[in-house]
Amino acid sequence: MLNSLCKRLLHTNQVIPWLKVAVTSGEARKYTIAKDIDTVSLFANKKVVLVGFPGAFTPTCTNHHLPQFVKLHGSFSNKGVEVIGLSINDPFVLKEFAQELDTTIPFICDGSGEFTKAIEAGVDLSEKNLGYRTRRFTALVENGTITLLNDENGGQLTDISSAETILKSL
Repeated sequence: MLNSLCKRLLHTNQVIPWLKVAVTSGEARKYTIAKDIDTVSLFANKKVVLVGFPGAFTPTCTNHHLPQFVKLHGSFSNKGVEVIGLSINDPFVLKEFAQELDTTIPFICDGSGEFTKAIEAGVDLSEKNLGYRTRRFTALVENGTITLLNDENGGQLTDISSAETILKSL
């Protein structure tokens, strides 16, 4: 059992704060890194499933959690919902991660953890030698406000934050 220090402060009706972030995007293995994207604009006037995960290239994120969203990406699009990943990784790592997954899903590159801290979605995974990370969750963000939250409250993977679970809720 993961014995991590974690605050459960991420919540529904929470408004996404304004910050500047870097975002990876692209397709067919041609990915770019856009810098200085403001988070209010990123989530404005649309529905987004925000997928929080502890780290690119970690076994669970790479082999289980994120591939679910890649596989079902079309199903989310058919419902008019965009999917965006969030992790405390630098833009270069997340660009390579997107290429490895061969996905068009964009990723918020939260290298300093500033965005994760601002939405209070962090977890201390020092016992796993990972340090402070984004915890595993999915959130439906509608026009910049979290309207649905499936929070693992840590780094473990269960069905709570699965692609299937949030897709059924849409």
